[in-house]
Amino acid sequence: EPTEENAFKLESWNETQGHEPKKTCHTRKNDVFRLGDCAVNCYTQWFGGLSCPRWEVPVEQQYEVAMSKLLKYNMIIVIDKLRDPKYVQAIENFFGVEGLLERGVPYCERMSHKANEKNPLVVKDETRARLTELNSVDLKLYHEISDCLEGGNYEDIPKWDGSRFVLDSFNFTQAKIDRQKAKAQKAMRTGEDN
Repeated sequence: EPTEENAFKLESWNETQGHEPKKTCHTRKNDVFRLGDCAVNCYTQWFGGLSCPRWEVPVEQQYEVAMSKLLKYNMIIVIDKLRDPKYVQAIENFFGVEGLLERGVPYCERMSHKANEKNPLVVKDETRARLTELNSVDLKLYHEISDCLEGGNYEDIPKWDGSRFVLDSFNFTQAKIDRQKAKAQKAMRTGEDN
């Protein structure tokens, strides 16, 4: 059970791997970035994919890579905007669905709320300022992606239009089945010829 004594402090959550600096990585293939173990410019590292200290990629270069990847997406949903019913409506219209915010309860939500009630988080101004400073590149990334949504004007978000999508596009699984059928039919014809 979480208590004040066994909890990690927010004041020490200021390193590249949460409470400690990320020191080692394996290879690019095996190195796994864990968003939950990160406290400094996490989204830039996550989207950029260049977070291993051994690679010595400057955070501004990671930002450029992250932005170039993000701008290739057709839709980026800004989670904290889901508090705005007009934004939710625009997202539902984009996908042609309803009930976006109807959800079940996450596994640990009740337990987390209970622990937060028993030990509420109190953030000191100097802690908030330090984390803001440490995460300045992530804040820049966030604002670059989301500032266009300020003011609640979501008319530029397009509505669902099925004709914009190729619904009968190439299906790898179906193509594999079709090849297997053709191969079996050829084998049967070849067997009949003998």
